Amino acid sequence: MRGRIALSFSILIFASTLVSAAGGGGENQFTDTQDTGISEISFPDVFYGNQDFIIEVKLDVDSNISSIQISTQICVNSGLCYPPEPQDLVQDNATGIWSAVVSPMNDQTYLNWNLVLSDGENDTRIPENGWGWKVWSDCWFDGENWGGENENNGVCGENNTQNTPTIGAIGVTITVLIAAVVIYRR
Repeated sequence: MRGRIALSFSILIFASTLVSAAGGGGENQFTDTQDTGISEISFPDVFYGNQDFIIEVKLDVDSNISSIQISTQICVNSGLCYPPEPQDLVQDNATGIWSAVVSPMNDQTYLNWNLVLSDGENDTRIPENGWGWKVWSDCWFDGENWGGENENNGVCGENNTQNTPTIGAIGVTITVLIAAVVIYRR
């Protein structure tokens, strides 16, 4: 019985190391904001590795939204996605534009985000489930291929030792060690 549990645990660890940033590598995703109170969302087409990423939201003139919260998640080239980070958008009183800044990380693959609009009494999550937006980096790895504006035939990717997926190596090592312990105890 212990052997099965250890084997199951080993398989789980190994499988978790295979998570990647796959799923349409390099294709930005957008959510429809029609009938949400948002008139426009603007942001860069690419999440550059050395520049802050600024998201701006304009509301409909007749909107009664009193606050906007954003949850952002950065995924990196090793296939790891960091936990979501919520923050409040800040409104510029002169222009009425709400904005949030996301700082880059080393080896980012893409940035996900969603919004929560509040009118004081009700909260509306956009989209209802999952991430509504995804913007890819200027140098990304989707688990199989390198790409992005600065990819340049592998210059930012395969030939760059900073992008080695160390999470996978650690997971494989732990899996082998657990399997060795199970075999040794028999």
